[in-house]
Amino acid sequence: MQFDNIRVSRKLWGAFLGLMIAMLLLSAFAQNRGNSSMSAAMDAVVEIEARISAAVRWRGATETAVTMVMGGAVTTDSVLAEQYGAKVKEIIGNINKVQEGIVASATAPEEKASLDKVLEARKAVLAATAKTWELKGAGDAVATQRYADDEFAPLVTKYLKAQDEFVATLEKRRDVIRAEANQRRIEYAITGIISSMVLMAAGLFLAWKLVRSITLPLNEAVETIDAIAAGDLTRELQSTRKDEFGHMLRSLSAMSSRLRGVVSEVRQGVDSVSSASVEIANGNHDLSARTE
Repeated sequence: MQFDNIRVSRKLWGAFLGLMIAMLLLSAFAQNRGNSSMSAAMDAVVEIEARISAAVRWRGATETAVTMVMGGAVTTDSVLAEQYGAKVKEIIGNINKVQEGIVASATAPEEKASLDKVLEARKAVLAATAKTWELKGAGDAVATQRYADDEFAPLVTKYLKAQDEFVATLEKRRDVIRAEANQRRIEYAITGIISSMVLMAAGLFLAWKLVRSITLPLNEAVETIDAIAAGDLTRELQSTRKDEFGHMLRSLSAMSSRLRGVVSEVRQGVDSVSSASVEIANGNHDLSARTE
């Protein structure tokens, strides 16, 4: 259907409602996408923050266990050494639970690589811990102290360093998630601005079409009316529009044609009267001549 064939009321209401609906849809889409992105980013940040907290607890428990192992290795109190040993086993059990959760949640390649280093270092520390308690059980305090200082302590340092690197990897991943979320927010804002500009351009184009479809036939009608008022009845309007303005132009054209017909009939009547008057005058003249 051509634009000029649509009724004016439908064009006006259609343009208004169309723009309003488009604005609402655009706003709803942008809001929903922004909320979804923000929610996903928040969930990811919360999840990785929980993993960072778990990794930090793991490291703290490791330091506590190591301190107790070192204390049990150097103490001469057998009861205290047994208490240290029992506490270390309890801490190791808790660490195992934390480790299971961390291992299950590690999905990124860089996280897995860093975690593998931690697990490898932990195995070495656990083996060294067992060796330390073995030497302690043998009653060789000097050998136990030497092993703890020369073998056990360096392994613990490597283990703690690997844990620090794993925490740093998680923190880096968290920062990447935040940066990606911020980048998406900027991209969505730019997309929203561009979409709004496109919608505005479409609205301006539609307004131009509406104004043009109204002013052009009005200008034609005004020019025709002015010409008729000036006595020019030769104007003819041809319009194929099927809206109110097309009807108006065709009505003006019909009115102009009818006026031409009326004027033509009046002129013919005047001419007939003039001819009759001339004939009457001639007859009177002939009658006067005969009478004389």
